Formats: sequence, structure tokens, C-alpha cells
Amino acid sequence: MSKYDVSRFRNVTVALNTPFAPNGDVDLAAARKLTRYYIEKGVRSLYVCGSTGEGFLLDSRERMSVAEAVKEEAGDAMTIIVHVGCPDTRHSAELARHAEKAGADATSAVPSVYYRLGEESVYRHWTAITEAADLPFFIYNIPQLTGFNLSMGLFGRMLANERVAGVKCSSEPCHDILRFKQAGGEDFIVFSGSDEQYLAGRLMGADAGIGGTYGAMPELYLKLDELIGREEIKKAQKLQIMVTDFIYRLCSFPSMYGACKTIIRMDGVDIGEPRLPFLPVDEKDPAIIQLYKDIRGAVEETRNW
Repeated sequence: MSKYDVSRFRNVTVALNTPFAPNGDVDLAAARKLTRYYIEKGVRSLYVCGSTGEGFLLDSRERMSVAEAVKEEAGDAMTIIVHVGCPDTRHSAELARHAEKAGADATSAVPSVYYRLGEESVYRHWTAITEAADLPFFIYNIPQLTGFNLSMGLFGRMLANERVAGVKCSSEPCHDILRFKQAGGEDFIVFSGSDEQYLAGRLMGADAGIGGTYGAMPELYLKLDELIGREEIKKAQKLQIMVTDFIYRLCSFPSMYGACKTIIRMDGVDIGEPRLPFLPVDEKDPAIIQLYKDIRGAVEETRNW
């Protein structure tokens, strides 16, 4: 059982896009502006330098600078989870130590990627990260990208580590959420990581959610969370259908990250283009213009639900 108070993690957590300047450098001023944008939208948690944050396309120095800038801007207004996963354990542990020094509230990591590693390797990788920083640690299970699916056996071993506070479950079967929650217990946080199944994940036992499309429509996820909290499931279902349609449309562009960044820019915060090999999306594209209008229309439609 985790030794930490996990109550502050039960939030809609936006997976933060990393802003880039026109020359391709990380734009820290834009990262601060984007953080403030979400605070003003009512978001209370951010997940930094994960998949959405193009973390694996950043070097360690860049990842550290983003974590510092976001935490400095957020102060105590937000809960900050820093993704520290790298292909190797040494750099992951280094990023975890830095996250603690920067004032982050927690760390998180995928298993080591590219090499198809066994469970013992992943166990040692994650354990070394937890040993590097006295912070809550959230396992990140996303087998469709890493090729590694967290088994219940390995999960049980990780639960014995008092710094393991939860899991971000982005595997597609919703029953994975149920199994992790049942094994972890009441004081163990399970994040639903499949944006198009946020409602289903919550109904299966997830305490909260972390998502990459949240940033393009934060008001809709906050409203969805509110409806679930009020047990207005029919309305929540209607909103989930709307949100899922928007997700499919975001994924229809050359890159979802490029589409989300364009939507955010159209809403007033220029965070640049994604880093290659992810492709940009032209804000003059009629399809992205219509999607932005439809998202804003849905925000207004559901405001008083």
C-alpha cells in the first residue's frame, strides 16, 4: 500500500502538449502560458512530458526544463505528474530525481521501450525509478505503444512498493481498470487513459483520467467528470458520444498531436507545431476549422448541463 495521501490525484488530468518555437526549440514561455490557460479553464492536474508531450522526442535537458517551467507557473494551483520514462533506467532515474527537486507531485513511467523486455527487467526498471525520488509513482501501462502489457503478477509485485501510488491504464479493455482497482484497493489511484472510454473507465472503477485529447477540449472532460460525480449517467453518456466523435475527427488528420496543437492555437495559445516525425495540421484546413467550431459549440451547449 502506498504511503502517500493520494486524494489530490482524483482529477481530470490534462496530458500537456510540449510547445515548440518556430526554430524547433522547446518554447518555455509558451509552456507557462499553456499552463496558465488550463488553470483558467478549471483544470487542476497536468501530466508532463508523456506521450502527448512528445517526451520521447525530447532530450533529458529539455524534459527537465519543461517540468521546471510548468511547476513554476502552476505553483500550488495544480497537481503536477512528470513522466520520466526513457529507454534506459539510468536516465529515467535521473529525471525522477530532478522531478522531485523541481517540486513535482509525482512521477510516472512506461516500461523501457524498443527492446522487448521480460517482466523482471521491467520490475527492476520501475523499482529503480521509485528509489530515485521520494514521490508517488504511477505505472503507465500502454501496451499498444510499448509492446508490454502489465500482468497481474507483475502488478502484484509492484503493489508491495510503498511508493507505487497507482496506474495509468491506457490498455483498451475496460476490464483491465476493474482488475487493477480491485487489486489496488480504495487508496490506490487508477487513471483511465483511454479518452474515448472515459465514462466506461470511470464506471469500471477508475478514480480519474489522464488524456491527450483533454487539452483540446478541457471543458468537455471537466463537464463529463462533473456529470459522473452527480450520477447523471444518461447525460454523461450523451456527452461521451460527442467527445468520442471529436476524438475520431482529431485522429483523422496527419497527426493527432498536430491537430490538438492547432485547436489549442485557434483557442488563443500558440504552442507551435509538433516535432518531426509528427506532422503539423494547417489551421486553414476547413476540416480543422469546422472541428474547432463544433468543439466550442459543444462547450456552450453543455455549459449548464
